[in-house]
Amino acid sequence: MANGRLINRDKLARAKEQRGVRKQRILEEAASTFTRMAYSEVTLDTIGQRADVERGVASMYFGSKEELFLIVFKDLLAEWFGFLERRLADEAEVLDREGLAHLLAHSVAERPALTRFLSVLPVVLEQDLEAMVVYRFQRWRCDRMSAVGELIERTTTAVGAGGGSGLLYRVQLVAAGMETAANPRGAAAFERETPEFAGLWVDMEREIERVITAYIEP
Repeated sequence: MANGRLINRDKLARAKEQRGVRKQRILEEAASTFTRMAYSEVTLDTIGQRADVERGVASMYFGSKEELFLIVFKDLLAEWFGFLERRLADEAEVLDREGLAHLLAHSVAERPALTRFLSVLPVVLEQDLEAMVVYRFQRWRCDRMSAVGELIERTTTAVGAGGGSGLLYRVQLVAAGMETAANPRGAAAFERETPEFAGLWVDMEREIERVITAYIEP
């Protein structure tokens, strides 16, 4: 009993399940909203409304939109790192420089949400985030890059010992830098469809592959 009343365990279990469902809806909508909207225009209430939860609920689960951004970004990175691990583990032959560059370029370019988050990350990290939140995220990121980087080093002749993690980081930097030109949004979106502005648009996969191929010493 609690305060003279019997605890309805089924009711508590349903409430917990509903909270989990609402939280998952918010996370899913956050990935979509951060990808499609300008970061400055996004609020927790915006995401909550799009997730079809009551006003203020998103703020109950997440302290700020920056923290929510990092949580979603971590999931996107984890999925990409996991894909690379599985792909490299299944590789029957040793990858040469061109094969590795193609794998990395294709895998990141086909994940538009990831490249969008990579491009916005510097803005997010400049906000009023708790230092420990940023530290834990970046520590996790470095650990995962090290693990995947070691697998890259074992499955290719193109990267020497200790070079895999740095290569993965540079792929992320290049993708972040090319994101706005490869996937223009808002008023700039017309550039992609207008022949006279064709020089302002880039093919992300092709350009990343070129940069990474040049970066890896032959």
